[in-house]
Amino acid sequence: MLLLIPLLALTPTDPPPVTQPPQSESQPQSLKIQVALIGFADDSILSALRLRLPTHAISRPAETAAPPDLYLRIERSDDTTAILKVITADGRAYDRRFAVELGHEVRAVATTAVNLLFAIEQGTVPPDQHGVEIPTTTTTPEPEQPVNPTPPPPPREPEPTPPSPDPPRKTHTLSLVLHGAGTLGLGPPQNALAAAGGGLGLDLRTPRGLAATFDLRAAGKQSPDLALARLRIGLGVGWIFRHRRLELPIIFIAAVEPWWPLQSGRAVPLQRTPLLSAHLRVAPGVRLELGRHALRVGPRLELGGGFVVDDGPRAVSLDAPDGTPRARLGGLELSLGLELALQLSLLR
Repeated sequence: MLLLIPLLALTPTDPPPVTQPPQSESQPQSLKIQVALIGFADDSILSALRLRLPTHAISRPAETAAPPDLYLRIERSDDTTAILKVITADGRAYDRRFAVELGHEVRAVATTAVNLLFAIEQGTVPPDQHGVEIPTTTTTPEPEQPVNPTPPPPPREPEPTPPSPDPPRKTHTLSLVLHGAGTLGLGPPQNALAAAGGGLGLDLRTPRGLAATFDLRAAGKQSPDLALARLRIGLGVGWIFRHRRLELPIIFIAAVEPWWPLQSGRAVPLQRTPLLSAHLRVAPGVRLELGRHALRVGPRLELGGGFVVDDGPRAVSLDAPDGTPRARLGGLELSLGLELALQLSLLR
């Protein structure tokens, strides 16, 4: 029994205490980070920073009045460069300038900021300055409203705007036309000169180009023993096309043409009827502006045909006593000459 007492004293009655393992000191520390962005879209960059730094509280300067642990200022200096400034609570400041690629601003800003914060935490970069204070954000109190505010002045009536100048009005054009031409008979005798002369006319053109014309032409032919005088009076319609300085009248003319054979300057007594004819006139020309008026000059071409009504429509051939043809009227004729038109603008 005396031997059991010391053995019982040596037998442990309680289990040994269990020691807890020490907590790891590498647990991430939550910091309050204040981010000021200048020249960048706030929401997208703040979202990218929160995604990369999930344990830190990231806010804008105006969202909280509590002093932050870190202050980030990111400012775009131009289209391709930005400046990053980090200030810690103990006054250390770090400045970085980095490139920003257009279209990839969010990734460039977030990556540069996170890399710099990691280097500062690890102590691998020296600060650029010491003793720098974190900027404080203050709210400006709204001004107190007076008890009896003065009424605002009545709104000013907008000043009347001066009327815009009227667009230039399109006008009718009245042209005084002078022309001279030689007429070739296209029937037998071939390529014979049927007459030569000149005349005048009036062309009225609407703003859309529709035209009406009055035409008067005197022409004749002289041979050794016989002369021929012709006076054509015509009315026509058509179009006068314009493009910049070019003008092209295309006119259809119906005409009546009295004629007289002459010997020794006197009319030969001869029973005759007027010549009835129709013509197509084309006169391309250059238009020269003269203020509100203009002047057109260019060639004149006419193709037409006519006949006399004497026992049926027919052409007339005037022959010498020996049967030699001296003059010819009617049939197909071509006139070639020049035309000069003075154009006067008339208000519509």
